[in-house]
Amino acid sequence: MASQSGDSIYQIGLLWITLELTGSETATGLVAMASYLPAVIFSLLAGVIADRHNRLRVMIVADSARLLLVLAVPLLALTDGITPLFLGLNAFAIAIAATFFNPARDAIVPQIVPESGLVRANSLIQTSWQLSMLIGPGIAGWVLFYFGKIPLFWAAAATYAFSLGTILAMRVVPADRPTDVHHPRNRWSDILHGLRFAAKDKVIGPLLLITIADNIFIMGPAIVGTPVFIKHDLGLGADSFALIEGCYAIGMLIGIGLLLWLGKNLPKGKVLLVGMVLDGITFIPIFWVQSLLALEITIIIHSLAIPMLTVSRASIIQSLVPREMTGQIFALVNIAVVGMSAISAGLAGVALDLYGARILFFSIGIGGGLCGLIGLIWAKELKAMK
Repeated sequence: MASQSGDSIYQIGLLWITLELTGSETATGLVAMASYLPAVIFSLLAGVIADRHNRLRVMIVADSARLLLVLAVPLLALTDGITPLFLGLNAFAIAIAATFFNPARDAIVPQIVPESGLVRANSLIQTSWQLSMLIGPGIAGWVLFYFGKIPLFWAAAATYAFSLGTILAMRVVPADRPTDVHHPRNRWSDILHGLRFAAKDKVIGPLLLITIADNIFIMGPAIVGTPVFIKHDLGLGADSFALIEGCYAIGMLIGIGLLLWLGKNLPKGKVLLVGMVLDGITFIPIFWVQSLLALEITIIIHSLAIPMLTVSRASIIQSLVPREMTGQIFALVNIAVVGMSAISAGLAGVALDLYGARILFFSIGIGGGLCGLIGLIWAKELKAMK
């Protein structure tokens, strides 16, 4: 929760400062792309490392790196040396650390809880993520109001330091490892093995393909379009951006509760695909939004569907994939989600310059909804996954 709160605070500061420095949606999209591009480049290697090395140690190294890198922003601000190029490079470096952290975190869950508790455990993890999205923007709004934008990065660094302390205190059951764990050439054969498994499996393969398509439509416009819509269409400031980020968290927290209450006996695959349809079409009403209150309500309703995707996807992978390969498959998911967000963010910046935020949100709502609908028709094994 602490680490993800830091991510929220950092992202708010990063995008808003870039938008103010450049005044360009395209530049803001490129900096946002730098926050996600490492997932495309390094995720396969990160997944193998998560499976062949101590996952807890990987998380410690990654969080230590994030702490040091985020501290570089306020320190450089003391010399007035912050530029869009520096922000892009800093975001890229922090994203490299996150690329190694995420598959290790997701793959370590079966070392902590039994298979029968995976859905509940993943729901709790997602709840912590959503609470962090509420806590992070709340802290960001308070810091922005009283201290300004640069102190946001001091606050983000403090959350990373707390996260690192909690990880250092964790104790987990050691995972089974291949006997040739130290043989470097086997990392590449492991990558190929994971790719073959994903391509042949009738659930994992379609899951990854649909996730890739959906995130190309949804994630970039959501990441870049939100601050642009608030600043240019509604004429509001960074504190309103922080408030809307908190609304995402409120909706997801309610969605988690509804999922635990209503979705216990539903097929996880069907829940995921219906959630994908809803995740898309609930962006369409932003086209008509004229006030902050209307945007708050729209974002909360939209966010109700997000846990249907995230909780179901993690639970399907953890119950279906052999434990010694979970890191690699979660790394592929990281490419499908975070990596495609990089491409999507770059495209969204250009589209925002050309067409504006309202047209963009309307278009991605239709595209995202169609991805889920195609999955319901085509991915029969995924839809039937219990």
